Amino acid sequence: MAEALVAAFTDNLLTCSICLGEYEDPRVLPCHHTFCYGCISNHATGAVTRGKTFPCPLCRKTTKFPKEGLMKLKKDFRVQKAKELLSQQHEVSRSSIMKEPDEHGVAHGIQEMMIKCEKHPTNELKYYCEDDDSTVCGDCAIAEHYRHGIVTVEKAAISKRKKIKTALEKTLSKQDTFKAAAIKITASELQDFHIREASINNIKKQAQHIRRLVDQKEQTLISEVNSAYDIRKKQKKANKDILENHCASLQSAYNFAQELITNGSDSDIMIQTKALTERLTAIEKMPFPTLDTPVQVSYCPGNISTVGLEAMLGQVAVQLELPLAGLETNPKTVTQPPVFLEKAECVHSFSAKQKDDTRNMSITGLAVDEQHVFIVDRMKRNNRTVVFTHEGQFKFDIKLQSPFDVAVSQAGHLYVTSQGDKCVKVYSTRGQQLTTMGLGQLELPHGITLGTKGQVIICDNPLIETKSLFTFHADSGLLLNTIPLTMCADSQYIAVNKVNDNIVISDLDNNCVHVLTPSGDQLYQYGTQGSGDGQLWCPYGVCTDSHGHIFIADWGNHRIVALSPQGQFIRYLATKDDGLKYPAALAINPAGQLVVAEEKGMVKTFQYL
Repeated sequence: MAEALVAAFTDNLLTCSICLGEYEDPRVLPCHHTFCYGCISNHATGAVTRGKTFPCPLCRKTTKFPKEGLMKLKKDFRVQKAKELLSQQHEVSRSSIMKEPDEHGVAHGIQEMMIKCEKHPTNELKYYCEDDDSTVCGDCAIAEHYRHGIVTVEKAAISKRKKIKTALEKTLSKQDTFKAAAIKITASELQDFHIREASINNIKKQAQHIRRLVDQKEQTLISEVNSAYDIRKKQKKANKDILENHCASLQSAYNFAQELITNGSDSDIMIQTKALTERLTAIEKMPFPTLDTPVQVSYCPGNISTVGLEAMLGQVAVQLELPLAGLETNPKTVTQPPVFLEKAECVHSFSAKQKDDTRNMSITGLAVDEQHVFIVDRMKRNNRTVVFTHEGQFKFDIKLQSPFDVAVSQAGHLYVTSQGDKCVKVYSTRGQQLTTMGLGQLELPHGITLGTKGQVIICDNPLIETKSLFTFHADSGLLLNTIPLTMCADSQYIAVNKVNDNIVISDLDNNCVHVLTPSGDQLYQYGTQGSGDGQLWCPYGVCTDSHGHIFIADWGNHRIVALSPQGQFIRYLATKDDGLKYPAALAINPAGQLVVAEEKGMVKTFQYL
């Protein structure tokens, strides 16, 4: 069994697909493809985009360039296991003792391989801190994780393995669906060939009677048929490539997870679980692409006569198919229109008000990134931005002068509108102030968001002057653009629709939401004062999801309104009957769920698709 395991590792895991040599310092990408560190560094450096991403050389899935450098890419534990096994096998081969390798010893050795602590190189990472979700050595557990929940890695790995296995099982049926669709496209190519030949033969038979008159028309019709099927063939190939890419991505994740479950040490499990389960969950939720409607080509012979060449030879009827979106240069999955759940489910909630805190809260701002939830509490005695984990554990707070709203960038910068300082304060996500922007330009900054190109956009809502949108460069703080909001009486919150770059603004006094083009022209508005359908009462926070849906915190009516990208009412995601009270700020978390911050401090997460 050990020899078979060694052979499997040698064939599948030890060769880099870029240099075709044995791995040197193997690093694994988020898509779970592995390359030499030097190879992937050269590739990423040459292929990096303006958005600081680079594609995987195999599956083309984009990877965010780590801000700390490519050394932050995780090492592939499987390759190290393979080398250990090969080394053992080599020693056995050189030995004069003619006996089978100790399979139990090899497996036990793999299980016992532990990763050393970076701060204490002689210590093994034998413990798991539940509070910080990290593996630590004994010294670190005492010095840096005092009073945290500490358990042994062996105990924690049991539940983590089960979590990976559960996520893995959900992806298997999705992989079979993609494989079956790819096979179906391949099988249909022969049928297409026969239909194509039959159409051309019928055209030729009909043309024999009037050849001298209709040569040109005959060739035109044949050209139409060939053109239609040539296009179909290209589209089929592109569709097949998309499906095969999905299959490859699924297989890669499956193989990695299976190897991790079977051969990964407890430390490997701890290191890989979070990223791998997120990847497997994303694959499990991956919608099946809508494939194209087959081209229908038919030939209708005409009655032979000396009049009307068009009628004599007939015509080719082609029902054109639309290609899958993005096939031209950058293939993307064509998704089914998302279906809202019959009733949105509150999957998590926590109170932003600490147990020993007797002060009231007044939440006005909310932002979410991969690790934290950022909340603005503008109650006069508080005046702070509070940082929590997704589970609701308090981390720290930042004191400001009358803060209102908050946004967080992928680069890890926190942007907070400060009405007291009449500017935007910029912090690291650890709370260190980096800079300010808009000082001397903003009068009463309210809502803030990030554009699709990373620019910072603020609603400035002075009491007397015209309301305006200010756009700043995220890094330099340079003012890029100003758009007057003449349609707004009291502009509060802002969001940018990632699907079409439209701008969504809540207008408190007019009890409506305005939707503008990127240049500031009004497309439409939703809402009038009231509590019925199509009405709003003091609309506060707004946000959009990856599908272009618009969400409105209807504060006075205690409900969340969901609109289509075109502004049509879809449904109420949550209402007072669901326990919702004075929703103030909204955000979409990395899992695609809607996070709602109520004014008095409750933070609730809803699954709505």
